[in-house]
Amino acid sequence: MKRKTLKLPCLFVIFSVLSAFISQSNPSLFSAETVMGIDEIVPGMKGYGKTVFTGDRIEIFNVEVLGILRNWEAKSNMILIRMSGGPLEKSGIIAGMSGSPVYIRSRLIGAVAYGWSFAKEPIAGVTPIHEMKSTLLDIPPQENSALPVTAEWDIPAFSQNGWLTKPAATSIPLESANHDAGKITLTPILSPLVVSGVENDVLQRMLPLFHTYGLYPVQGGNYDFCPDNPEKSKLVPGASVAAILIRGDLSAAVVGTVTYEEGDNILAFGHPFLQTGNADLPMASAYVYTVLSSQSSSVKMASPVEIVGRIHQDRRSGIAGILGESSRMIPCRVEVEGSQKLTYNFEIVDNKLLTPSLILMAAQSAVLSTERKVGEKSVHIKLTTHLEGYENPVVIENVFYELDQSWFSLNHIVQPFTMIINNQFREIHPTRIDLKVTVLDTRKTAYIESIRVDKKQVKAGDTLQVDVCLKPFTGEKFYQTVLMHIPEDTLPGSMLNLTACDATYGQALNIGRSAGKYFPTNFEQLVQYVENMERNNNLMVRILLTKKGITYKGEGFPSLPASMLSIMSFSNCSGIGPLSDEVVSRVPMKYVLNGNQTIPISVK
Repeated sequence: MKRKTLKLPCLFVIFSVLSAFISQSNPSLFSAETVMGIDEIVPGMKGYGKTVFTGDRIEIFNVEVLGILRNWEAKSNMILIRMSGGPLEKSGIIAGMSGSPVYIRSRLIGAVAYGWSFAKEPIAGVTPIHEMKSTLLDIPPQENSALPVTAEWDIPAFSQNGWLTKPAATSIPLESANHDAGKITLTPILSPLVVSGVENDVLQRMLPLFHTYGLYPVQGGNYDFCPDNPEKSKLVPGASVAAILIRGDLSAAVVGTVTYEEGDNILAFGHPFLQTGNADLPMASAYVYTVLSSQSSSVKMASPVEIVGRIHQDRRSGIAGILGESSRMIPCRVEVEGSQKLTYNFEIVDNKLLTPSLILMAAQSAVLSTERKVGEKSVHIKLTTHLEGYENPVVIENVFYELDQSWFSLNHIVQPFTMIINNQFREIHPTRIDLKVTVLDTRKTAYIESIRVDKKQVKAGDTLQVDVCLKPFTGEKFYQTVLMHIPEDTLPGSMLNLTACDATYGQALNIGRSAGKYFPTNFEQLVQYVENMERNNNLMVRILLTKKGITYKGEGFPSLPASMLSIMSFSNCSGIGPLSDEVVSRVPMKYVLNGNQTIPISVK
């Protein structure tokens, strides 16, 4: 009788499965030394990977090495593999697998991180573990990778009816990028952005922004964490991990997979999240409900469970976190008052790129939850933000008229807030953000039809009575009286232009007459500009006065000696302009105003 012997491939498979089982039950047996460099890897090698397909149970899938893509990016290599097992035959690469560790001969080679668009097979790119460790764990302490801030911003330009006349700078793309289905490109595996408490229409509108960052937004829910099961809080290779963006009445988290564990250090994803360098995001365990297979992109339906640490690095080769540390979050409150009253309380990450967009997403969702999408409405919005190191809060406030859900009003308020936190003068950290939106289902608009004065000739020191005729929409016209004082130092014989106008025209006059004030040279000037943007319900009556003096970088100098005035007037430096003064009266009205009228006045 012949003795049956196990062939070498069978022994290898048994050894791999046993090794995977031992490493899963006792991860400490595989220390930092059990890794394999790409020089030891050859095509045809077989191994296994670890990830979560359902619940919090780590499962094994099969791996075959296809080759090494050397220097596929600058100073970066990639291991090409084919995956099989579990749901992969039907689903292909799954969004949320980013970071799944891959082993050959029970030695870690790297993290599943890249895939090809429109691929039929689960062929993936693996980021080598040595690159992840060198770029995420061995960071020089003196390196500062804070996001750069811009020195430029757009001054919003608005037409008389309140709509943008040119695209304003905004953190939210208006159109998604065009995808060429004829091209097969190597890209990071999409990371599921699990969102709860947000209206679907709002989520769809945010898609271009999320896709820009390689995120795949899916609506989910909050997971009911059971404290009696401590295993849900453990982050070991193959376990699901989440980067928290919002938590509270709203929640948003990016889900991936843990690649490597060394003490309290956790490496995951295998590709960047935003690639900001230094980061500060809460790190949480995650629970996977199921895998949703799709022809476009399969995705793990998951929810964050419990915050267990802090993500402190976000670089090309992945993210790194530390267990037991906490992250900075900004308390936020969004209140909508209209046909109903709804309040959202949540915390949001302190991030220059994401904070404004996430605040806008929360506000849009709150409005849609209570108010109609189509129809005339008047909207009053007030955003108050407290800044670290500043006693007084920054307040941005305005009123608007909308015919449908254009989101123009919310963008108009969030954009100045974006300018504040992305200013080029100093580092700013909000400590609290409050946004209140009041909605009336009526059209409260009025047109400035004409103006009249009690006298056409004035003298210095006079008080001029101005009657402004306002015509409300579908209402009877009426007059609003405004008293204007002519300054004592007004030059005799001069001709003055008296103008009654809305906020749009008034803002244009401000910029045209004293442009330097609207290109701030310090943080205090920026805050003053943001807080004093003209409000749409203010009736503005203005008289332009010529003064002796100059302006320099937005600051007026009316009392310069004649010699200094002469020198500065002919200076070859930029930022110097003629000094003009204005008598301005602002009368708050219950209408969003439109139009402008001007009349000349002579000085005796």
